Amino acid sequence: MPAIPMAASHAHSPTLSSSETIMAALLSSVPAVRLPSLVRALAADARRQRGRLAFLLLSPPHFARALARLRSMPLPAKAALLGRVLLRSLLMLLPALSPDGSHHLLRLPTPDLDAALLLVAMCDSYSPAASSASPVDWHALLVDDVVRNALSISGLGGTPWATVAPYLDAAAKCRRFADVVSEDRAVAGVGSGNKDSVGRGGASHATVLALPTAPGDGTPCAICREEMAPGRGGVCVLRPCGHRFHWPCALRWLARRNTCPCCRAELPAEDALAETRRLWRAVDRMAGDSGGCA
Repeated sequence: MPAIPMAASHAHSPTLSSSETIMAALLSSVPAVRLPSLVRALAADARRQRGRLAFLLLSPPHFARALARLRSMPLPAKAALLGRVLLRSLLMLLPALSPDGSHHLLRLPTPDLDAALLLVAMCDSYSPAASSASPVDWHALLVDDVVRNALSISGLGGTPWATVAPYLDAAAKCRRFADVVSEDRAVAGVGSGNKDSVGRGGASHATVLALPTAPGDGTPCAICREEMAPGRGGVCVLRPCGHRFHWPCALRWLARRNTCPCCRAELPAEDALAETRRLWRAVDRMAGDSGGCA
């Protein structure tokens, strides 16, 4: 992979670009012997996405349904969907961010996946000249672009770098995208005084549902200060820190925050912007870069 030596030589640079940070994190978290298997996993994922997009383009009813769903979304929902797609590329490229592969953004529901594939394809194929017609024939535009990309080096997947490069490009964009959305949310929240408008929020629903239940140990719950009775259930264990709380208390807490009340350990966030920032802090630590994102 041509960019690997470049990233290695910049691993200790005080200021790294997003792409360099990702490559440094990749080199520090994935042993060289596992790089071929990672490339194969990315290639298989890319084939699945291309196959699904081809199916949409070859099936007028499914294409129309996905396009109608996309058009029905307000702009913030489209932005959130695009953010989830970009963040998914980061998770695919750096498996250490989700060691068990259970991260909720790795698996999009089929309606969301179809809308996301169309949205990304429309962003990639858009040009003022090609899209000047009204209404735009998105089907014809996307077909031309898909055929052109399929015949490119990246589309043919002739080299490992051709497989990795699109994921690296999308993953690098997610930090800048989060910054832009954060600025927009901050502006929108100025008049309302809403402090949660810049990417804070509760833990992901999938993460909360997966939390284990344990018996009480007689210690007080840090949220309500009442005893967690020994031998009785109704106590949840937060991961990865292991602190215990009453289930009702934990549910109320995690609906508003994605941190442990005791140690502030972070859980995956439901909000894509908050999750982008959480994961980029992890990427910066993996890369040894002190200039993490706020």
